[in-house]
Amino acid sequence: MALQWLVVSVVGFFALGYCLAHLHALFRGERLEQVIVPALPPGTFLFWLGLAALVLGFVVVLHEGCHGLFMARYGSDPSYGIGFSYALFPYAYAAVGDECFTRNQLFAILVAPFVVITVGGLAIMAAAPEHVLSLLLILALAANGAGSVGDLWMAAVLLQYPSRVRVDALPDNDVQGFAIYDPESGPTQGSETRHLPGMTHLSRIATGAVATLALLGTTAIALVLVSLAAGSGTVEIVTDRLLLFRHEVDSSGVARFELGEALFAGVSLAGGLCWAGLGAVRDHVVR
Repeated sequence: MALQWLVVSVVGFFALGYCLAHLHALFRGERLEQVIVPALPPGTFLFWLGLAALVLGFVVVLHEGCHGLFMARYGSDPSYGIGFSYALFPYAYAAVGDECFTRNQLFAILVAPFVVITVGGLAIMAAAPEHVLSLLLILALAANGAGSVGDLWMAAVLLQYPSRVRVDALPDNDVQGFAIYDPESGPTQGSETRHLPGMTHLSRIATGAVATLALLGTTAIALVLVSLAAGSGTVEIVTDRLLLFRHEVDSSGVARFELGEALFAGVSLAGGLCWAGLGAVRDHVVR
C-alpha cells in the first residue's frame, strides 16, 4: 500500500502541477500551450532548489497543522511527529489519543488539509497572478495534493460506510489503520455495513481510473528520464491526430512539456470503466 501511494503521489504531483500551471495562465488571461522549464546556471538552480525545500517544509507543517486543528475541533489533543512506513518511506503525522470519531468527523479531518490549502492557495494565486512567487505557490499546492493521496484514499473508503458508524483505533496498536464499528450491526454483520448502494461501482471506477492515470504518468516520466539519459531529449506519443504526451529539449537547454489532457482523461476513464466491468463479471461468476 505504501508503494502504491508513493507511485500515485509522484504522478499526482506532476499532474497537479500541470493543472495548476493551466489555472495560473487562466488567471493571467493567457492560454497555456506548453510548460517551459528554462536552463538555469548552477548557482541559480541551487538557490531555487533551497527555496523549494523551504516551501515543502512549510507545506508539511501546514498540512499536519490542518489535521491537528480539526482533530482539536472534535475533542482530541493531537500530537505530531515523523515516522517511516516499512522503514523506507518517511512521513509526517498528526496523531490522536484514545478518541473515537464519527464517520463525518474523521472525513473532515482527512480532507481538511487538501481543501483548506488548495482553496487558500488558489485564492492567493487569483489575487496576484503576476507575482513571481506564483511558481512557488504552484509547487506548494502540487506537493500538498501529492501528500494528500493517503488521506483522500482513506476518505474515499469512509464514504463507502453509512454516517452512523464510529471510527476508532485498531485493537492491535502495531497494525496501521483504523477500525470501523457499526452500532446497529451484530458481530456477524460487519461485512454487510460497508457497501452502500452504488458505492462499490463508483469505487471501482475511481480505482481503475487512478491506476490507469498512474500507469500513463509513470510511463511518461520514465520515458523522459530515459531520453535525458540517452541525450535525445525528445519524447512524443501521438495517436493519429491526438496528442498524448510530448517532451523536448532545445539546444539552449530549455525543456518543454505538453499533455493531451482530453486523451489522458479519456483513457483514464476507460480504464476505470473496464476495471469496474471486470469486477462486476467476477462478482457474477462468484455468485
